[in-house]
Amino acid sequence: MSAMMAEDSPQTLVWGRSTYPHPGLHLGSGNRCGHDPQRLATDRLALPGVNGGHRLQVITKLLKRVEAYFADPKSVKLLAYLGGKTNRDGTPRQNRSEGREAETLILSAIYAATDFKSLRVGTYTARGEFRNVQFDEIARRCGLTREQKNPKDPSKIELVASSRFWRGVARLKRAGAIEVYEQYEETTDGKRGRPAIKTVSEKFLRTLGGLTKNAMKNIRNKASQKVAKFLNGAVQSGVQSQAEAEQLEAELRSASVKKSLFPAPAMKNQFPKEVVRDNGSDSLKADYQVFVDQVYADMATALGRKPRGMEGTKLFAQHGGLKFEDWARRRLNL
Repeated sequence: MSAMMAEDSPQTLVWGRSTYPHPGLHLGSGNRCGHDPQRLATDRLALPGVNGGHRLQVITKLLKRVEAYFADPKSVKLLAYLGGKTNRDGTPRQNRSEGREAETLILSAIYAATDFKSLRVGTYTARGEFRNVQFDEIARRCGLTREQKNPKDPSKIELVASSRFWRGVARLKRAGAIEVYEQYEETTDGKRGRPAIKTVSEKFLRTLGGLTKNAMKNIRNKASQKVAKFLNGAVQSGVQSQAEAEQLEAELRSASVKKSLFPAPAMKNQFPKEVVRDNGSDSLKADYQVFVDQVYADMATALGRKPRGMEGTKLFAQHGGLKFEDWARRRLNL
């Protein structure tokens, strides 16, 4: 298919009836995505920053190997000859540069977000919950997106994964580089999709990075120790774990069901079992002083000024004030 110049503007390129959004330098080769066959578009990558400014050594190594694959397809034969076709001279036909670029960008975004403890794509929260990175987010990190109207608010435009991205993901799955496990949850409105669990292949990682079995084992052990240290630090800081939160919710649901099935009789003149009675004289006196101060503050608000002389003593009872003995008796439920 050949490109045509728009009649109204010599600078506007079109592909068929659609505007071609890229420079036309490589348009003649049937290049719909505007990529340069001789240069990897690393400027598309927008990988998130890391603590300390340094990535794990293994991730840095893998990112370099992935970039090398774009210029040297034979370095990753599982991807380069995935089509299974041959040239006229009988040699295997390698995939197109457009496909290699998409695969390279996607793998870069995935490996930069890989947890080497579990080989899942995502990160742990302080509560111990693992958050899977959504495909749309991966697509945004590697610059393979398209615009789409937000279904909840059509006036807003959001970036979602493009068809080129999904084709690249499909090839990576066929090559065994990644696996995807779709997730959903049952709701009152039916099934609702959740972020899919994405895992990277350990064997593919070892092939790409030239890593021995022992080297990969050491890498994963160090990653496990790092995650354990992070989660333990969160626990020591008083952050409630996801498991603890789920346990509390389960106990509350169980208690609620039990209460509805076996209602207890009304409790009159009883003290809550879970509340510890505070009978200390020092504590009672301190609490009584807080009560007195509050009563005097209410008097000042009503008068518009602080009470003077015996005025406070006369108005004390009128504003809810009690003698210490009466207040203590009420406080202790006696």
